[in-house]
Amino acid sequence: MDRGCFLRRVLSTIADWRSSFQELIVVVGPTQDDTEFVLLENKHLIDHVIVTTLKNVSVARNLGLRAASQELILYLDDDVIPSAEWVESHVKAHQEQGSRCGCVAGAVADKTRPDAPLQFSRGVQSRLSESRPVLSQPAEQRYLSKPHWFSGVMGANASYKREALMQIGNFDEFYEYLLEETDICLRLLNAGYTIHHTDSTVDHYVQPSHNRHDRRHLTCWYALAKNTTYFALKHGCQKCAYSPVFLARLASLLLYRCLLRILRLKLTHRLPVALLLQYMQEAIAGVGEGWKAGLQFHKPTSLSLSASHRNESIHRKFGQNP
Repeated sequence: MDRGCFLRRVLSTIADWRSSFQELIVVVGPTQDDTEFVLLENKHLIDHVIVTTLKNVSVARNLGLRAASQELILYLDDDVIPSAEWVESHVKAHQEQGSRCGCVAGAVADKTRPDAPLQFSRGVQSRLSESRPVLSQPAEQRYLSKPHWFSGVMGANASYKREALMQIGNFDEFYEYLLEETDICLRLLNAGYTIHHTDSTVDHYVQPSHNRHDRRHLTCWYALAKNTTYFALKHGCQKCAYSPVFLARLASLLLYRCLLRILRLKLTHRLPVALLLQYMQEAIAGVGEGWKAGLQFHKPTSLSLSASHRNESIHRKFGQNP
């Protein structure tokens, strides 16, 4: 969304090794820049363009998934530059791990920082959505020996078996941003699939968006609080949502993930108190919405958001009318 300039760079990189994969699908959210022109410039590389009016990464991933015809799906963000070996490394990992491999996750380096530190490598998550994004292989195994931790991914470098995603019902579209990959990994594991890590690394050039001004100045506090609460209720404590231990752990996570980070912005970005209070109000509203949806999720009458999202999306192929 409004990253046409960097999208041009991503597509230029892909052009050098376009023959290494069968199909390229681009999902475009609301834009006001030259993204459409960039796509027209590169239409010889692209098999399908899908346009959605929604700012929802899970909707975008599902639209691409439904349009895909290949067995393996590799997702690539529009601010990520992969190497020429990227596709091959994921395909090889899936082949080595066998038919029950549902997902392969690679490493991600933050190229906006001088030392280009890893943002993700062999990361794990908990059923409460706690995260340890960068681990050595021995540390990863120590976490995975505990029942409430599992292998995770970062969406900037992940591939999936298409059949596996379709079997578990695709991405949960309640997650418009954040934790959608964590949710999909746990659901794959629950369905009997496995998740594996590869050391293949992509370069992440973190770009501004409607969710962030920069790496630290996030603007998505409603989504962050909502999705954290929803995930915890959905996966972490299905039968004891009012347990004091569960409530204490969730409250502690929300305080760290939202309140303390919002307050930190006063020091790092000198934001006005009025804006910080707005962010806090958005986070509180998100907790309420996530709590309501999390409890509703376990009721037989809970409804999926997928249908309404699909109705608001348009699928088109170059050379055809929508």
